[in-house]
Amino acid sequence: MNIRKLSDFVCVSLTVTLICGGCATPPVIPPPLDLPARAGESGATLPTVSQDAKRALVLENPVPPTVASKPDTPSARPPAGNADVLLNFDQLPLPAFIQAVYATALKRSISIDPVVSARKDLVTLRSGKSLTAVEAESTARLLLKSYGIAVQDIGDLVRFVPDTANTGYLSEIRRGSALPSAPLPMRPVFQLVELQVVRNTDVAGYLRTLFGDKLRYTEDSPRNSLLLSGNGDDVQAALEAIQVLDQPLFKGRNSIRISPAVWSADELARRLTEILTQEGYSVGTTNSAGAVQFPITLLPVSAINSVIVFAHSKDVIAHIVEWAKVLDKPAEKSTGRNFFSYQVRNTDASRLAETVQQLMTGASVRPSAQAQSSTVPVNIGGGVVVDKATNTILFKASSDDYTDIVRLLRDLDRAARQVLIEVTVAQVTLTDNMSLGVDWIFSRLNSGGRNVTQLGGNTKGPATTLGSFVGLAVTQLDGGGGPRAILNALGTNDEVTLLSSPRVLARNGEQASIQVGDDVPVLTSQQTSSATGGAGLISTVQYRNTGTILKIKPVIHSSDQVDMDISQEVSKVGTSSAGGINSPTISKNSIDTRLTLKHGSTYVLAGLITNDLTKTSRGVPFLKDIPIIGQAFKSSTDKKARSELVILITPYIISDDAEARTVTDAFRKQLGPWAQVVPPAGLSPVKSEP
Repeated sequence: MNIRKLSDFVCVSLTVTLICGGCATPPVIPPPLDLPARAGESGATLPTVSQDAKRALVLENPVPPTVASKPDTPSARPPAGNADVLLNFDQLPLPAFIQAVYATALKRSISIDPVVSARKDLVTLRSGKSLTAVEAESTARLLLKSYGIAVQDIGDLVRFVPDTANTGYLSEIRRGSALPSAPLPMRPVFQLVELQVVRNTDVAGYLRTLFGDKLRYTEDSPRNSLLLSGNGDDVQAALEAIQVLDQPLFKGRNSIRISPAVWSADELARRLTEILTQEGYSVGTTNSAGAVQFPITLLPVSAINSVIVFAHSKDVIAHIVEWAKVLDKPAEKSTGRNFFSYQVRNTDASRLAETVQQLMTGASVRPSAQAQSSTVPVNIGGGVVVDKATNTILFKASSDDYTDIVRLLRDLDRAARQVLIEVTVAQVTLTDNMSLGVDWIFSRLNSGGRNVTQLGGNTKGPATTLGSFVGLAVTQLDGGGGPRAILNALGTNDEVTLLSSPRVLARNGEQASIQVGDDVPVLTSQQTSSATGGAGLISTVQYRNTGTILKIKPVIHSSDQVDMDISQEVSKVGTSSAGGINSPTISKNSIDTRLTLKHGSTYVLAGLITNDLTKTSRGVPFLKDIPIIGQAFKSSTDKKARSELVILITPYIISDDAEARTVTDAFRKQLGPWAQVVPPAGLSPVKSEP
C-alpha cells in the first residue's frame, strides 16, 4: 500500500515538474529565502528587566483606561470630499437634508425625484463627532433608507428616489410623526454611536432588553457602531446606558502579578484556588470569556511563570498575596541542606547541571560518554545528579540557596537557538571577459550601485575596486539577489554549473554536516608476505568520501551575529593512478574557514581558480603511429580551461517555533503553489478514552 502511494506521488511530481519545465526556464542558482525582517534589525533595542524586578514576588499590573481609545484609521473618501464632516441637524426638512449633506458637504452632483422633493418630513441627526466623507455618506444613506428613500449612484450623479421595495424599518405612522404639526417630543431623533471597547451586538442586546420597542437599532458591523432612532428622551436614555456598557469587562477590578520563585505558575494557581474555595470564595482559573463571571480570577501564564490575579476588592488581593508568600517556599524538612529536584523542559539537563555544579563547587566534571547515552542517573559532582530518564536535575542545597538556584535554572532553561545555513556552490567557467574571475561579477554589481564589503578591509558602500583575487577571498553583500542574478544570466550561456545547493539546520554550538556523493575505495599500500605454501599480496584499502561535503559549527550571539566554522569540499574521482598503485585519484576543491556572519546577509567565498589542460590526438589509424612520417597523418589539440569555485553563504537565525514556521513557509513558497496546499505530515491527536 505504501509503495503504491509513493509511486503515485512520484508520478504526480514528475508530471508537475515536466509541465512547469515546459513553461519557463528555471534559474541556475536558487533564489534566497524571502523572510520578514527580524525584530531589532532596524536598530530597535529590546527592553531590559532589572534584577530587582526579576526577584520581586508581587508586581503591579498596568491599569486599563476607563474607556479604551480607538485609533483613527484612514479610509477611502468620495472623489470630491476633502474634509471631515460634522452632521448636526435639528428639524431640517428631508429635501433640505439631502441638499446639505450630499451637495454642500460631500460636493456631489444630485438629482431628487419629485416625489421625494414633495416630502415634508423633518430630520434630526447628531453625529457627535466629525466623520470622514465615507462615514458621513454611509450614515446619511442609512438614515434615508429609514424614510423609504433609495440612494442610487450613477457615475458622478447621485439620484434619490422612493424605495419601492419598502425596505425602510420605520412605519408610515412613525415617519408621519415627524411632520411639523407633531409635538417636538414625538419627532424621531437619529443618533450614530461608535463603540470603543465592546462589540455593537452585545450593546444592542442590552438596549433591546432595557427599551424594547421604544427605540429602533441598526447595527453597523464594519465600524462597530449603532444607529439609534426614537424620540429625544429615549435616545438620551440609551446614550447614558451605552456609556455604562461601553467599558472594559474588568472595569472596577484590581489586578496584580505574582511571580513565584519556587513553585510553577500552574501549580501555584491550582493551590490558591483550592485554598480560596475552601474559604468560601468563588474563584475562576480559565483564561476564556467565562472567567469574567467569577469575582476572583486567577490566570497562570507559564511563559513568564506568573499568576495574574483579578479581583474587585484590594483587600481580597492582599489576602491572596499573603497566601502566595506562605506557599512559595521550599519544603523545610530540617535546618540543614535538603534534596530538591528541577525538571528541565527546553534543553538537556546535563548542560544545566554542569553550570550549577561549577557555581556550587568551582570545578567542572563532565559525565562520561556511556553515562550520557544511558538512562542511569549521572552524578555530576558537588551534590548534583542528573536523571536522564526524566531529564531532571537533583541537587542538595539549603532553603536559602534553593531560591537562587531555581531562578538560575529557569533563566537557563531555554530552547537552543538554531541557524539555517543556505549554501550555493557553483563553478564559473572563466572566459576572456572574465579573466579576473569573481572580480568581474563584483564590477557588475558595482555598476548597479550594490553595497559590497570585502571582509578584512574598511571599504563600504559601492566599491570602486576590490583588486585581483589571489587564493581565497571573502566578500559580504547587502543581499543575495545581485550575485545570483548575474550567475543565472551566465548560466543561460553554460558558463555557470551549479554543483550543489545544500541547506543545513544546526543547533547553537553543535556541528552539522551533509554529504552528497560516494564513498570511493582507495588503495593506499601493498605488501608481499610469504606464507606456507606460497607468497601472498596484502593490500590496504581506505574509503574516501567524495562529492559535495559541507560541515558547519555555528555559535549564535545575542546581536544576531553568528561565528561559524565552515568546511566545504567538492571532490570527484579521476581515472589516472599514481605511485605505481592502481588506485583512482581524487580531484578536490575545499575551503576551511572561520567567519563572523550576520543574519540574512549573503557572503561570497571565491578566488579558487583551477587551470585544466586537455590534450587530444586524432589521426588515421596505424599510419599516425609510424615514426617520423606519422606526424603527417595526425593532429594534436591542446585545450585550456579555467574555472573558479564560487560559494554563496546566507545564514538565517531561528529563535523559536514561530520563526521556524516562517522558514518553512518560505520554502513552500519557493516550491510553488502545489507545496502550499499539501498538509504537513503528522499523526492526528490521540483522543483519550472516557
